[in-house]
Amino acid sequence: MLVSIFTLVAMSVDRYIAVVHSKKSPWIRSKKNAFVGVCVIWLLSFVFAVPVAQHQTLLEHQGAPNSSFCWEVWSEKVSKHTYKVTILIIGYLLPLVLITCCYTKVLQHLHKKIKNMSKKSERSKRKTAQTVLLVVAAFLICWMPHHVIAMWVEFGAFPLNDASFAFRIVSHCLAYGNSCVNPILYAFLSENFRKACRQAFACGLLFPPPPVEKVVRIRLENFSTTHSTTNV
Repeated sequence: MLVSIFTLVAMSVDRYIAVVHSKKSPWIRSKKNAFVGVCVIWLLSFVFAVPVAQHQTLLEHQGAPNSSFCWEVWSEKVSKHTYKVTILIIGYLLPLVLITCCYTKVLQHLHKKIKNMSKKSERSKRKTAQTVLLVVAAFLICWMPHHVIAMWVEFGAFPLNDASFAFRIVSHCLAYGNSCVNPILYAFLSENFRKACRQAFACGLLFPPPPVEKVVRIRLENFSTTHSTTNV
């Protein structure tokens, strides 16, 4: 869970550095730093998952279809409440603030740097703003039910019935589905991404590949777009 969230935050910081600090970007966004970032993400996720592993207990329940199952048992409620609140802050509130701040800075930078925009630049800027809003909204909406239920269970009286069970399953699906939503958002909103996909997965019968000249032109457009974006 935390790996995917921390990865989304790292991607937001990466885009912030690429756009706002384009001059420092080449040596900050290096392979070495990327490797260190991935290791830090996995290490932090492992550290925050250790308490859950420590408090897993094998229980027996004769009335259940599978009588043996693992259950999270804490000896002290205060420790459990503290851990759950920490996960809420580290795994939802803080990443949401960081993602929002990074993309807000990117939009502010683009707004200041791009003057006398042509219709094409204005349309591109509007799509960028839409992508940012959708990415932030997707993270907010997908993870909110999961954390609402977690806080409800810890600090309230969460009902145990078919409706609450279904709600819990849906919340888990939404939470983990957030990692699948972002590529779809980028694919639908990025014209260059759609062109590249048509080139990569072109079917000779249904979707004939574009001519060589068109392929070269599209690739040059992709390069120029990326180059101009990172140097704004």
